[in-house]
Amino acid sequence: MIQKILSWVSLIACEAIMIAAFLIYGKELPTEVMILDMAVCTIIIGLFFVDIICSWSDRFSARLGAMGIRWVVTFIFTISSISVMILLRQSEFSLQLLVQGGLIVLLTLGFIAVIFTKARITEVSSEEGRIVKDRDRVKQAWRDLLENIELQADLPIAIRERADKILQDMRYLSPTNNTEAMNIDRQLIEGANEISHMLYNYQLNSEQLEKKLAQCERLLQRRRSQYSN
Repeated sequence: MIQKILSWVSLIACEAIMIAAFLIYGKELPTEVMILDMAVCTIIIGLFFVDIICSWSDRFSARLGAMGIRWVVTFIFTISSISVMILLRQSEFSLQLLVQGGLIVLLTLGFIAVIFTKARITEVSSEEGRIVKDRDRVKQAWRDLLENIELQADLPIAIRERADKILQDMRYLSPTNNTEAMNIDRQLIEGANEISHMLYNYQLNSEQLEKKLAQCERLLQRRRSQYSN
């Protein structure tokens, strides 16, 4: 909050200094030229304080990715506009207005590119986060299953060892947005849940549990061999 207040104070101070400088040292300029130059300088100052005017993104990666383009656009516009003020100082006002207007249009297009870049980075980042989350859900389901197995003292040790090996092998799973791989992940989660329910009556469900465990082992082997690095 303090940083934002200080930024606003700095922005207002820069604006006040710029206006004072024009009023003191730009008296020889025609009124319309002075107003145009002051407006352009206001835009330039605003570009350097744009972060306090609008929030670019809550995602650091998106903000960082768009930052490079944003600063390139800012510096090109700043250098070009100041150069126009100096080089066309003695030219007709209509020419200065036309050139500065064209630069503002280019600035707008540049910021549109920045916005699209940020949106794309955010979209990709969200998709990657979802993919990783889906992968982690598979691991969590088998961690929960392993905990349930630990609570069943009468289960054969081989059941625990096989479940633990499956969980250990899941360390090598890569996040993926492949439809078939995602379907396998879903089946692995469902398999863990089904096995967990079978544990409470192992004597009755031992044969089905063995089949489901073997099926999950095959699914994991397929997932690792075809859809993981």
